[in-house]
Amino acid sequence: MPSSSEAKLQLGIDWGTHSSKWACSSGSSRSFMPTMPLYNSDLMCEEDSITFSPHDDAGDERSIRRGVKGLLINDPRGTPFWDVDREDTGTSLGEAVAFSMCCLLNDAISSIPTSLHRSNPNLEIVFSFPNWLVDQSRDSKAATQRFCDAVSVALHIVAVTNSKDLPSPHKKFSIRSWKALVNGARATPSPSSQDELNIENVTRVLFRLPDKPIAWGFLTESGAAGLPYLRAMKIHSVPGAPGLAKLLVIDVGAGSTDVGYMLRVRHRETGKEKLYFFPPASSFPVAGNQLTREIMNHFRARSEPLTIREAEARKLQRTNWHSLPFANAWKEKIVEHVHEYVEGVKDEIWMPLPIPLNIVLTGGSGLVPGLKEAVQEAVLQAFQARGFTRDTIAQVKLQGAHLPDLSFKAEAEYARRAVCLGATDKDRPGCTYLQSMQRSPAIKISRSSGWV
Repeated sequence: MPSSSEAKLQLGIDWGTHSSKWACSSGSSRSFMPTMPLYNSDLMCEEDSITFSPHDDAGDERSIRRGVKGLLINDPRGTPFWDVDREDTGTSLGEAVAFSMCCLLNDAISSIPTSLHRSNPNLEIVFSFPNWLVDQSRDSKAATQRFCDAVSVALHIVAVTNSKDLPSPHKKFSIRSWKALVNGARATPSPSSQDELNIENVTRVLFRLPDKPIAWGFLTESGAAGLPYLRAMKIHSVPGAPGLAKLLVIDVGAGSTDVGYMLRVRHRETGKEKLYFFPPASSFPVAGNQLTREIMNHFRARSEPLTIREAEARKLQRTNWHSLPFANAWKEKIVEHVHEYVEGVKDEIWMPLPIPLNIVLTGGSGLVPGLKEAVQEAVLQAFQARGFTRDTIAQVKLQGAHLPDLSFKAEAEYARRAVCLGATDKDRPGCTYLQSMQRSPAIKISRSSGWV
């Protein structure tokens, strides 16, 4: 049991385009708090108040702003982030993002039992975001910076403000009061880290608030979604590789699809394990929202109008529309993206080994009927294009989204929460970045070290 100075709580935050979640675990174990809420990410603006995750029957539909995160994904440099108010929220985009974060943080921290907080006085928070760090475009860099700035503002507000004076899900909050809190937070010096955040160090960089037992960091969504599955997978052995597990994770959210390849290896002598992740795919804009809109258009054309909530529910139900052209076209775009990624992963040593490559689809749209099988076929074709042996190709395995020691009612509940669960991983810094593993004189693998 770690000392009180070492013990910490791990809080994972997944602010999504469609839904938001948080999870909390003890730093000394992988036991999760039983509370794992699932909130819609909508904002409702009425007169001088704003509400995060309003109830379905709250307010006029015209006052609801959906997909705030999508604005960051699709147009990160479109308008000034902090200084121009939007008509749909009554705030700037930065204030809207920070408001959403603050509601999630206040809800999570307020839910931690006092006894657990006393025994684990330090809090480490990890936020997930799409695979923006892979892409060096101006848009991706802007989206990353704006997201990090909003997180910093929200955390400062939470750290210096009494919980009862903070916004929380489902409750109206004065826009004027929120703007005052944001202005105060932005006037303080921004927390800094010794390193600039990038894909190579994203699992290690931590930011801290002065004189507060709070630290925070970030994870790509594919990395966060993959971590709980990588931990749970069976280690396999073959000659020359005494311990290895391989994972391809495809996180199909509402606003983006994020794909990554990860490994878990075991030391041949000590039995200690280590995690690796290769460069993930750039964030892919084809995701659940696009399919939801297609479903709504399809049924409206048949004089069967659906609300967005009804279309979301219909998306995972096995009905006749899944074989229609628009559904197949949506799946084909994601499948092509996965194929291109797998064919390009620079792993010439571990990926070709005849050890199962486990494929897990997570996210709210990861379980669309037919998508898993189409992804598996795309991976098989990519392996064939790479010239892998039949034994290796035969080891491409689809895995369910279920996780051990958790008991949600449906597989979709695991898939939706994978990102926030992975963001609580206590050994996030131990997940090491690998640019490539190639059979080249420039890269030598030391067998004497004992690592696979």
